[in-house]
Amino acid sequence: MLHVHQQSLKVKEGNGYLEGTCGAGVAHRGLSVTNRGRRGGSRSEEDNDDSEAETGLWHQRCRPWACTMEMFSMLKHSMGADDVNPITKYFTIGKQTASAGVEMVWKIYEAVRTDDKKEASVFIFEKKIADKLHKPRRREVVAETLRKDVWYLEQLKHPKILTVLHGIEECHDSLAFATEPVFASLANVLGNHDRLPPNISAEIRDHSFIELEIKHGIVQITEALSYLHNTERLIHCNINPQSILLTKKRSWKLIGFGFAEKIKDDKEGCTGQSWTTKIPKMAQPDLNFMAPEVQLNKMCTPLSDMFSVGMVICSIYNEGRSLICADHNPSFYVKQLDQMHDTFGLVAHRMPLQLVEPVEKMINKDVRYRPTAQLFSLLKYFNDPVVISLHGMDMHDRRDPAQRVEAYASLSQVVPNIPRKILYGYVLPEILIECKCADSIIFALPTLITIIDYATRADYVDIIMAEFRAILANTKPVQATVYILNKLDIILTKSPLDETKGEVLPFVFNTLDSSSLQAQEAALGAVGVIKEFLDDNILRKVVLPKAKSLFFRSNSVKIRVNALTCIDHLLDSLDKMLILDNILPFLANIPGQDPDVIMCVV
Repeated sequence: MLHVHQQSLKVKEGNGYLEGTCGAGVAHRGLSVTNRGRRGGSRSEEDNDDSEAETGLWHQRCRPWACTMEMFSMLKHSMGADDVNPITKYFTIGKQTASAGVEMVWKIYEAVRTDDKKEASVFIFEKKIADKLHKPRRREVVAETLRKDVWYLEQLKHPKILTVLHGIEECHDSLAFATEPVFASLANVLGNHDRLPPNISAEIRDHSFIELEIKHGIVQITEALSYLHNTERLIHCNINPQSILLTKKRSWKLIGFGFAEKIKDDKEGCTGQSWTTKIPKMAQPDLNFMAPEVQLNKMCTPLSDMFSVGMVICSIYNEGRSLICADHNPSFYVKQLDQMHDTFGLVAHRMPLQLVEPVEKMINKDVRYRPTAQLFSLLKYFNDPVVISLHGMDMHDRRDPAQRVEAYASLSQVVPNIPRKILYGYVLPEILIECKCADSIIFALPTLITIIDYATRADYVDIIMAEFRAILANTKPVQATVYILNKLDIILTKSPLDETKGEVLPFVFNTLDSSSLQAQEAALGAVGVIKEFLDDNILRKVVLPKAKSLFFRSNSVKIRVNALTCIDHLLDSLDKMLILDNILPFLANIPGQDPDVIMCVV
């Protein structure tokens, strides 16, 4: 169970490397190993009392998820060898791309899972960040906060809570875990670049939101909070831009559960953690987004989270700045809280008019004015067909087949109204993933064809064509093949000639040889659509032989009639000698048994 590694940890950061060594650790997922009271020499009684006073409340709440194992802790600190964080066994780690979490202590790296090459992100907390907290117990409080965050992320299953791919791994120098691919934290894109490498990507540095992105993002966070408050009976207690992540798919998702509190029994709230100078700021919620009842009365309810959401919305329209900038000073917090009505007035004119009054209620000091997450999501502002359709797509994996069909049908209807940035940056990648899966292509394919229909030819060639080519080549359910063939005219209007001849025509010809009668019938119908792209050589050597062969191989009257109809559609394109030498003898040899077949021959 214990494994000692004799190598240095090297993680790419920007153009260089971060190098460090990790003391002997326990390579065991999900095992929280603590080292309280085991670093350094003897400590004075005053130091002990001070640490206990500062962290007593924390440790009363930490026990269930910390899973502290003193025996393993003693073993860990008795071993003197260096080792790399065990996360590197499972993921190849690339450059740092983002930062997040309380005081931005999580550095987020590009990564690829070793066993299946799946794209991921690895979060790393370097314990040296907390080295200035000279007392070991203070450093441990920070680590406990982060362990609790990851524990909750693993337990909570919701589309708008960040998905963990690999649980927490720990060594002497770092904590790490892996998740779905992350683009950045909301804080990063709003201008907080703390703990980012110097060469910040232009995509983060120059990022700007369009209004629909903000609207959809707020809906996603509200949806997550509605789940936490109503289903899990959990209060997040630290909603801020550092605890909201934008994934590579540009979904907004929650993290930062290090201060979350469970609502017990039938109570409406619980005791909250107010900000104090006696506890490290890395182990406390963000004072700038904290609800007044938490800071002033140590009382926390789901409506405290809604206050924080209101402050986040204000920060989005205020260049990333909160309405309260307390600078880790509770006295400044109280003073600015009293001035917040005036401060809000300066920001409100930048918001959509429909948001101003609801947000003003959310940040009211009187909790009775604040809406719940569920009520807030019902605002007319969010009753946008595009937002509703995007939300339906977000939730597709939690729906039954009938609901998925309805969700994609709704999405297809609003495709013309979806801004290009969202259509190609968020919607299309999701649809393409679905279309590459045999179980989901029949749901998503109509939406993809609709996107192609409304795309410019340049956008189709540059953005969609290569992906659609792969879909044509993949093995698909018969229904998907038939749907593509029935919509082939849309594909042909967007495709360059070489793409049509190299990819689309072979797709039709190969389907003529399908074992499915339904697919054969659709392919025969498609021949009439592609006839302008067929030269004499293709007609003579490919199309006619396949149509004739299909006629004789099939016992279905419908297929035979369709084969003859296909040949009829081609007559105008055929050379007279080819008709005399090839078509007429074929028709003459058809036995006159079925009336429908005879009518087609005539």
